[in-house]
Amino acid sequence: MTDVSSNRSHEKCKQPAILGIWRLGDVVNESSTTQLLLAQPADAVDSPRWDYVIKRAMGGSDHVEGSRQILQSIAAASVARHPNLIALLDASTTSSQPYLVMPRLEGESMQIHLESVSQKPLPVALWLIRQVAQALDTLHSTGWIHGDVKPKNCVVGPRGHVTLVDLGFASRVHTVAGHHFRGTPEYASPEALTGKLAAIPAMDIFSLGRVLWHWITRTEQVSQMLLEPVADLVQQMVAKEPDERPTATEVVRQLLQLEIETLGRHIGPTTSIGRPVSRSRAA
Repeated sequence: MTDVSSNRSHEKCKQPAILGIWRLGDVVNESSTTQLLLAQPADAVDSPRWDYVIKRAMGGSDHVEGSRQILQSIAAASVARHPNLIALLDASTTSSQPYLVMPRLEGESMQIHLESVSQKPLPVALWLIRQVAQALDTLHSTGWIHGDVKPKNCVVGPRGHVTLVDLGFASRVHTVAGHHFRGTPEYASPEALTGKLAAIPAMDIFSLGRVLWHWITRTEQVSQMLLEPVADLVQQMVAKEPDERPTATEVVRQLLQLEIETLGRHIGPTTSIGRPVSRSRAA
C-alpha cells in the first residue's frame, strides 16, 4: 500500500523555494489537481509573516486539469472584483507552472459554521448569504458563473465578512462545458448535472438556494410569519426551470429586505457573527 503521507512529504520537499516573486511556505491544502501554499514576497528574508496564499497545479496525471482550473480562476478574477469575492493579487499563465496569488483570509468556511452546535439568528444567516449573492451579482455581471457555490467555498471572517473563494470551476456565461461534470452534486442544479445546457447564472442561484436552505435548518427558532418569506425565496431559487429563478441582483434585494424585517433593524459592525450589533432604521 502506498504511504500517502510519505508521498505528500516528498512532494513538499520537491517544491521550489521561490515561484515568481514569491517565497513558498507550508502547504495549507491540496487536492488531486491543485495545491495551496502560504507565501511571502521573495525579498522578505527571515520574515515571520505569511500573508499570502499561492495556488498552483499539482504534478502528475492531473497537471492538465489543475492548470485549467488555475487559468479559469485567473480569467474570472481578472474581470470580477468585489469585496465579497476572492481577490487576485498576482498571477502567471505560463503553461509549465501557472499560479495565482491571493490574500490569506482569516476565518472559517461556512461549512464549519453550519456544522457548529450553536445555532445562528435568522437575520445573521440571511446577512451571510446576501454577501455571497453580492459576489455572484458582480461575477454574473462580468459574464462569468462560479460553478461550485457551496459552504466550503465561502469563508466567514471573525467579524462576519464573507468571501466567496475558488473560481477553479468558473465558466463564461453561455459556454458549453463539453466535458464531464465539475462541481458538487449536492449543490448543483439539475441542468448542471446533465451537462447538456450552456453555463448560465441561474445555476449559481440554485446552488445558493441550497446553501440558504441548509442555513434555515440551522438557525434559531422564529415565528412562522418570519420564516415563510425566507422559505418562499428558497423555493424560487431552487425552481426546476432556470428561467423561474431570480437573478443575483433580485436575491440581494430580497435578502436585504428580509434581514430588516426579521431583525427590525439594520445589521451593523459586529464582534461575533452570532450576535450582531444593530442600529435603528433611521441610522
